[in-house]
Amino acid sequence: MEYFQTLLLILQVIIAVVLIILVLLQKSDGDSLSGIGGGSGGLNSVISSKASATILTKITMILVGVFMLNCLILATLSNSKNKSVQKDLEKIIQEQESNANPSEPLLPTVPPVK
Repeated sequence: MEYFQTLLLILQVIIAVVLIILVLLQKSDGDSLSGIGGGSGGLNSVISSKASATILTKITMILVGVFMLNCLILATLSNSKNKSVQKDLEKIIQEQESNANPSEPLLPTVPPVK
């Protein structure tokens, strides 16, 4: 499981770098996302066939989907790993509490500093 998580993390970094390169390679037109905020053309120009026709845009959208899916998988794996560690720690604490002598302190006493 650890190997799989490391592999997905490396894939995540590669996808992020490729996405950065693809976004920088794309032509900055009036059909970009800046039109949403009231710029030239508005929302209709973003969704137009001209804006989504380029191969770079299609590849970018596919990689964004893969990036998001990979994020969800990594978060799920990390969460399950943390839950198993938490269960192990709780088990160890319960064992130590059951084995501890009530007359002895659980923490060692430290002499005061002069």
